[in-house]
Amino acid sequence: MGKKSTEAPDYTPLENASNKAAEVQAELGREQLAFAREQYDTARPMLEGIANQQMAAQSQQMAQAKDYYDYQVDTYRPLERGLVEDAQRFNSEAYRQEASDNAAADAGRAFGVAQQQNQRAMASMGVNPNSGRFAGMTAATQMQQAATRAQAMTGARSQAQQMGYARKLDAAGLGRGLAGASTAAYGGASNAGSQAGLNAQSAGQNYMSGMAQGAGTIGNGQNMQLSGLGNALNNQTSAYINTQDSTMGNIGGALGGVASLYTAFSDSRIKENVEEVGVDQRTALTLYEFNYKEGFGDHTKRYRGVMAQEVQLSYPDAVIETSSGILAVNYGALGIEFKEVN
Repeated sequence: MGKKSTEAPDYTPLENASNKAAEVQAELGREQLAFAREQYDTARPMLEGIANQQMAAQSQQMAQAKDYYDYQVDTYRPLERGLVEDAQRFNSEAYRQEASDNAAADAGRAFGVAQQQNQRAMASMGVNPNSGRFAGMTAATQMQQAATRAQAMTGARSQAQQMGYARKLDAAGLGRGLAGASTAAYGGASNAGSQAGLNAQSAGQNYMSGMAQGAGTIGNGQNMQLSGLGNALNNQTSAYINTQDSTMGNIGGALGGVASLYTAFSDSRIKENVEEVGVDQRTALTLYEFNYKEGFGDHTKRYRGVMAQEVQLSYPDAVIETSSGILAVNYGALGIEFKEVN
């Protein structure tokens, strides 16, 4: 006990390092902000040009979509309606009957001509029209005519029915692609407009992102500085409190003879010539005047304060034990004035 008083450790290098870290981070943050601004200035006109082109493409695709739609409505829709009407007409029973009748009539006319030719041929050969041979040939010709006529009628009905189906398919197929093309063009126009909006906003969004990054870097630098300075302050405070040979042990330095809010050694073991002089009304602690023993400061001076051992019983949070085991009292926490009396 009673070592020669030494100065507290110098934490100035730590403070300087903290300040330097903050400066480096701040400079980096400013560079990030400047780069973000440069990128914004470069990208903005380019992205605006892209957005304008996309808007132009949107207008063109909208016009194309409308052209497809109008062409379908004005040209193909009337054509489809006409074809549908034709298909329905060809596929009707009336049309099939008409085709069948026409085929039968054509077959009848053809056989009439053939029969007349046969009759003339037989007459030239001297065959009697009233003979049995002539009658047999005529009957055979009539039977063949009936068969041919029936076959022609059936074929005509079948052909009419197939034509009706074919016309329906043709009508259904016409114009189908135009509706899809129109829809695709409208969709492409909408997508072009959406992309134009995104491109127009992206330059500002990238700039805001760069600003946030720069601000974060600067903020990290400030936090590093505060952390470093806080460590320096805590280490200085601990060094002063734990210094055995500091006469007053105050954390803020000597206050010129009268001190009211600082920590001081008040261990009864390092005091002598102790005299009770009163009681503090607020804490009910006994007040003493005393000298420090030699080796703990200027033992020729007298001070007024409390005994750390007594404070520890009622207010343990106001007592600090140094690394050497000496007790100190936080007078500020007690609201008691520690002072020199002579």
